[in-house]
Amino acid sequence: MIKNFDELEKIAKENPSRSVALAMAEESDALAAIMSAAGADIVSPILVGNGDEIRRIAGELGIELGDTRIVEAEGEYDSAEKAVELVKNGEADCLMKGKTATSTIMKAALNKEKGIRGNSLLSHISIANPPNYPKLLVITDAAMNIAPDLDAKIGIINNAVSISRKLGVDKPKVAVIGAVEKVNPAMPATMDAAVLSKMAQRGQIKNCLIDGPFALDNALSKKSCEVKGIVSEVGGDADILLLPTIEAANVLYKSLSVLTDIPMAGIILGAAKPIILTSRADSDRIKYLSILAGVSLV
Repeated sequence: MIKNFDELEKIAKENPSRSVALAMAEESDALAAIMSAAGADIVSPILVGNGDEIRRIAGELGIELGDTRIVEAEGEYDSAEKAVELVKNGEADCLMKGKTATSTIMKAALNKEKGIRGNSLLSHISIANPPNYPKLLVITDAAMNIAPDLDAKIGIINNAVSISRKLGVDKPKVAVIGAVEKVNPAMPATMDAAVLSKMAQRGQIKNCLIDGPFALDNALSKKSCEVKGIVSEVGGDADILLLPTIEAANVLYKSLSVLTDIPMAGIILGAAKPIILTSRADSDRIKYLSILAGVSLV
């Protein structure tokens, strides 16, 4: 089992270097992250954007670009389309979001003719390494599916399970999160949790244990389960947190990234090629860790 990002970094360094196209590379944290990964021989960067601005920012950061390839593009739409084209044509192995908005880069990635759309549901996966939790924690979906219905939640779970299994968890424990730990017909998320739990129990959703609904503390704290009388294999020991909506997942993700120093990563699953996607305001450390996840786990 991969227990932390140091172990994931070791794996990334041992694997062959992969080419990453950074869309709108004139953003300091993304540029610093991808060049750090290049320095560790983890990736070979292709920087897409305004070349003069990229060089200016690199100079301010003290980064030597050397012979790093730069593909000229003007603005976020042009940068996103050209970065996706590089991946589509096989010149790059992975796509990475730089200064572009998520909606812009995903529109380019999902273009039916020119994009890298796959056959699966696309969902966003966050990987966190809380210091007071004994393992890596997968959180989903903070960026793609706005108000997923039951079918979409099954797809999101399957994507998250695939990542957890690559992290070495043979049968991941999926906690379906709501505001309360009891099924309440007035709260649709709790109803979905009950159905998903039963589907997993009957083998309709494979390779994982699913239980819920859980309030967040029940999912992560055995003490909380004991106090509230919750008996569950998943409660207090979750590998995956399935949040009910994009708002809930996004607030949790950004609360962790802004208010704490917890190591985190963000990637998109379900496309034909890996997509490394974080918030534009995320630190260079989060973006570096997201590169590790994108090139090692997808």
